[in-house]
Parts: sequence; C-alpha cells; structure tokens
Amino acid sequence: MGLLANYKKSEVLIKKERFESKFDYADFNEEDKENLIELEKKATHTGNLLKENLKDLGDVFLEAHKIFSNNKNGMFGKWYENLGFKKDFVYLCLDRRQLSLQYNSNEIYKLPDRAIKDIKKIEKENGEVVFEILESENPKEKIKEFKDNLTQNKTKKEKNIKKEEIKNKLNDLLKFINQNEFNDEKLCNLEILISNLEKEIF
Repeated sequence: MGLLANYKKSEVLIKKERFESKFDYADFNEEDKENLIELEKKATHTGNLLKENLKDLGDVFLEAHKIFSNNKNGMFGKWYENLGFKKDFVYLCLDRRQLSLQYNSNEIYKLPDRAIKDIKKIEKENGEVVFEILESENPKEKIKEFKDNLTQNKTKKEKNIKKEEIKNKLNDLLKFINQNEFNDEKLCNLEILISNLEKEIF
C-alpha cells in the first residue's frame, strides 16, 4: 500500500475525537466503518504531508531555476533530470508555488494538476479571474465556467471575423458589378449570389 504501509498509528496528528469524516458510511458494518475512518485519517495526514512536500519542492525548484537562469547555461533540465524528476512534474511544482505566492493562496495545493494547467492558461487571458477561482467554493466548477465563456467568446469572435470577410467580398462584388456590363441572365445570377451572401451575413 506504499505510503500507507509504512504509516504508524502513533504518527496520526489528527486525534480521533477531533477528526470529522464527511463520508457516509451508513451501508458498512461497524468494523469496516472503523477501518475506513482510520484509513481516511491516514490518507488525510499523508495528503497533508504531500502538500507540504510539494511546497518544499516548489521552493527548491524555484531557487534552482533562478540560479540556472542567472547563469544562462540552459542546464536546469539536465539538473532536475539527474535528480530523477520529469519536466512535467517539475514545472507543475514551479507553477503551483508561483501561483501560491502570487495569489497568496494555499488552495492551489488542493487542486489537481489539470486545474493548475488551466489556471495558468486563464491567467494569460485574465489574471483577475484567478482570484475569483481561488476564492470560490468550487474552484474546478469556476474554471469550467470561465473556459466555457472563453470558448463562446472565441466562437463569437470567429463568427464576426467571418462576417467581416463576407462583407468585404460582397463590397468587392458590388464594385465589380458597377464597373462592368452584364446581360439579364448574368444579372439574375448575380442577384441570387448577392442574396445568398446577405443571408450568411444577416
């Protein structure tokens, strides 16, 4: 069981009477319920240790990154790879730590990796929204809401660009018509074409 296998009951920092489970164990017998609550306490304790470790690692990578950046030798990647760390993990640690410091929030350490990546993208679009995300009751839901709005705005913008392109083509066509002579059949075809273009725009 990895970390839990080496976990000693005496190391539990959360006392039984102070620990309150939010999970509904109504369908379990008393013995299983007690075991699951004990495992829940251990998981909570270990999770807290992991959060602290992530903070410490973030500080380590942040400091090392500054030193390598100052030396401008491009060796930071080789340095952390030599320690057995992968690029994605290292930069997630860096991002978490930087976001935590920048927005003065420990909520960063409660969020999954995907959420951290999303917040970094959102920050480029609108840094103020990050405060809203971190202060909300459900940060993951707030991230989804902002991403949906971003997608809708992007779609709207693309449609407006498309409309503008069609308008320009229509104007060019009208200029062409005014500068040339056409027989009745060609004029009728042009009228249909213009009508179709107008429908696309409006």
